[in-house]
Amino acid sequence: MSERKITYQNATGTIEFTLKSDLMFHYVMQKSKAALIGLVCALKGIHPSQVRDIIVMNPIDLNSTSKETVMDLKLILNSKEILNIELQVYTDKYWINRSVLYLCRAYDSIGEGEDYSKLKPTTHFCITDQELFPDDDEFYSSYLLLNTKNHRPYTKNFGINVLQLNHIENATKENFDNNLVYWARLFEADTWEVFRKLAKDNPAIEEVGNLILELNTDNQAKELLEGQRRYREMLASQYTAGYTDAEDKYAAQLAEKDAALADKNATIAKNVSDLANKDSTIAQKDALLQKYIDKFGPI
Repeated sequence: MSERKITYQNATGTIEFTLKSDLMFHYVMQKSKAALIGLVCALKGIHPSQVRDIIVMNPIDLNSTSKETVMDLKLILNSKEILNIELQVYTDKYWINRSVLYLCRAYDSIGEGEDYSKLKPTTHFCITDQELFPDDDEFYSSYLLLNTKNHRPYTKNFGINVLQLNHIENATKENFDNNLVYWARLFEADTWEVFRKLAKDNPAIEEVGNLILELNTDNQAKELLEGQRRYREMLASQYTAGYTDAEDKYAAQLAEKDAALADKNATIAKNVSDLANKDSTIAQKDALLQKYIDKFGPI
């Protein structure tokens, strides 16, 4: 009896490594041009017919990729625009600083002595499931250099867009129309059953499904993906441990300071009370003196 070939169509259960793995994401996007164009069009809000050409500037080789490799995806669109797409699904205290640095590096696309007119418009796209801004629950946001008074852009050729997967409930009609919600659901799909429903009748995403399955069933690729995941988890744990250690280290000192501050506040409160009592006593004496003057005349 011949074995049935497993494809994403007959795979079942949990997807161990999804599109939210930056290594998986990078590999799939460089392998499937149709999917890459679909994602770029969703992020930029353009029609596929506007994409004449798209080039991956930093393709990866799984045979030489290490767990520490930075996996942002750098693209050139229509030979005139630079796009940087980054997955941020691990806690990073310095994400904002890092994203600005990535944007600046990508924008600096000319050599020494070259004409500045050759600089290409550049956008850094961050796809994340983290609370990057605790007071901002916008699903998709765009940031530019702006005049702080009249909000006039200094330039529209340099910006950062953020897609927050954890706020899909706040998606606008425009987000739906541009397929951003569809792509957010693809990133969040963690079972083959859910992914299959999303991929139905979409050849580009069917190709993505088989590419995801390919890496999830290849022992060497899985080892690399697992190594990268453990490395990222280790960094996140070190960050949390460092924060906790600092809390423990300074907890006693903070408690002493709080106690001292409480004593000072109590002393101040007592002094205020004593002063109030003195003022009250003086007021009573003044009242008695005034009664005496009213009755017997000035002393």
